Amino acid sequence: MRIIKHKLTWIDVQNPTKKDIEFIRKQHRFHPIILDELLHTSARSRVEPYEKYLFMTYHLPMYDKNIKSSRKAEVDFLITKDRIITVHYEDLEPLNNFWRHLNNDKNFKERALGESTGRTAYYLIEEVLAFAQRQLRHIEENVSELTKELFQNKEAQLLQRISYLKRDILDYSIISDPQKIILESLREVGGKFWNEEMKIYLSDLAGDHLKIMQQLQNFKETVEALEQTNSQLLSAKTNAVMQRFTVLAFLTFPLVLLTSLFNVGAIDKLINSNPIIFGFSFVLVLIVTILLLILFRKRGWL
Repeated sequence: MRIIKHKLTWIDVQNPTKKDIEFIRKQHRFHPIILDELLHTSARSRVEPYEKYLFMTYHLPMYDKNIKSSRKAEVDFLITKDRIITVHYEDLEPLNNFWRHLNNDKNFKERALGESTGRTAYYLIEEVLAFAQRQLRHIEENVSELTKELFQNKEAQLLQRISYLKRDILDYSIISDPQKIILESLREVGGKFWNEEMKIYLSDLAGDHLKIMQQLQNFKETVEALEQTNSQLLSAKTNAVMQRFTVLAFLTFPLVLLTSLFNVGAIDKLINSNPIIFGFSFVLVLIVTILLLILFRKRGWL
């Protein structure tokens, strides 16, 4: 647990224990069910207003290199008129950045903890959204690499990488998209809890979130276009291989025909009685095969 006090107070709790929950309970008369919910992750679709405080659960995407996709992290907010309490279940970069800003920048500390907890919540969520924006960089880099490697005869390898990237974009979207409702709810509830002027700041948060989702949608459309192009290249390469095998099979047809003739009794006896017929047949098959080979090369089939 870490606490910063100025005109207002920010209390940050990571991996809360029952002792931490008891400390939070003494800060304000929070509902027991809300306090119990802080001991584990939860899912709330809207900001919940109570008589003298707000409760909000916000989820943010975090890229996990082990699974090559984004997973969900959670921050719970308990907001009163004079303090804001954040609870999370792992070390989170945006909250650490906010902590450093408060300690290293007196002007920022005055803005974030000097007027209202609405401003504090605004700067906190702004930091979370900035982190979510940075989490898109690895997607952008992967899209750029795929674009460069698209026409380098790596269709089979790119197919797997495109699949991983599509899953990452989907997981990111599943985590981030519902937060639109949370931020819109905060804008409506916050205007009543603090004042109407706070709606401007809270609308700004919703706008920043919309920019992130629009950028994610652009990446999704780009990856789908890359996947379609890569599939077409792979299909064209497969068709070319099949065409060559078909042509090679046709080139062997005269030889197969000659071999089949040996299985016919009367013809077999005729060839055995006259070796010249065998030689003539072999030369004829060779000439036909060469002529077919020349024809196929002129047509570009080989």
